[in-house]
Amino acid sequence: MMENGPRFVRCPICAHEFHWPNDQMLSLFDDENESYELVDISNESESRQRDLERQGYRQCPNTSEDTTEHYIPASYWRYRDPLVIGLVGASASGKTHLLTAMIREAYRVGLPHGVTVAALDLRRHATFRRRFIEPFEKGDALSATDFGVVEAADILLLRGPGGERPVTFFDVAGEDLEKTSGRNRATRFLVGANAVIFVYAPEDQFETGKDTAASENQSFDLAVERLRARPGGIDGLPAVIAVTKSDRLRYVPPADRWLRRGDTRVLDAASIRAESRDVFSYLHHIGAGASLRPFQAFPRCTLHFVSASGRDAVRVDPNDKKSKGKFPRGIQPTRVLEPLVAILAMTGMVPSPEAQKVGMP
Repeated sequence: MMENGPRFVRCPICAHEFHWPNDQMLSLFDDENESYELVDISNESESRQRDLERQGYRQCPNTSEDTTEHYIPASYWRYRDPLVIGLVGASASGKTHLLTAMIREAYRVGLPHGVTVAALDLRRHATFRRRFIEPFEKGDALSATDFGVVEAADILLLRGPGGERPVTFFDVAGEDLEKTSGRNRATRFLVGANAVIFVYAPEDQFETGKDTAASENQSFDLAVERLRARPGGIDGLPAVIAVTKSDRLRYVPPADRWLRRGDTRVLDAASIRAESRDVFSYLHHIGAGASLRPFQAFPRCTLHFVSASGRDAVRVDPNDKKSKGKFPRGIQPTRVLEPLVAILAMTGMVPSPEAQKVGMP
């Protein structure tokens, strides 16, 4: 935790940079009126100030005024620069299910290598849990991400050998990721992202009727090009390619042997490299070379077979094509933490000689 006073920060929501205010004003959310109340905590005791800061918020200056009013956790300035992770993938690729399963498993079984997880934005995480985790645990399939979402899905706080670091997750609709409009606010998180999970579902042709091996992956291509255009490009930016819905490949080599292993509790760069090699070979074999572009573009990249639910959802009413469906035998996430662990290794949250090898050629 940083204790050197207010500093220059980048808003995780709108990506604008500003000097954190050097005062003792903060906003507390009033649940009854569903609004923020600005309060002065300067007359409170130090312990009381810290408690209110942990629950309170600061309003972002939003200097360009091109997005809606938004707030940042008041304790945000106390920590090192946040880890901003964006999930990139086409519509129906399974981004929302993967993120939900990933956060749920991080809380349920914990992260390996001495890393613990807590909510930094208490209200945001409570909302995420109510809207996504709880229905998912009850066996409900989740709705696709709404169009035009610009807010972070969740903001957590990780503590581990590499220190304390906020982690902001962005889950944006596939349709928004494929827009080429220069005013596309939904993809602004790419400006501040310092890790990306590219999500690909090779079996979606069974649901959508689309050919498996598309000649282009537009969501991947546009994200890669925008990240390349940033100052400094993509040097030092880690990436992961997650093949979702891999439970459909449970009897298909080489995915089968990785799914049988389940989640790994020991960081093994050689094992991650072997899985990456198998995923690369599989995607190349099915003609999905367009979805391997992140591997070719990023200096550090890992590839993983993952399954958020362990099985397909089924419609309660087969004739209701709008039904989200259910997982009648419940959910069984498999290897959903592997992409996050790889990112933690590549970003210094797991400082070790073994972590330094992760994602390297």
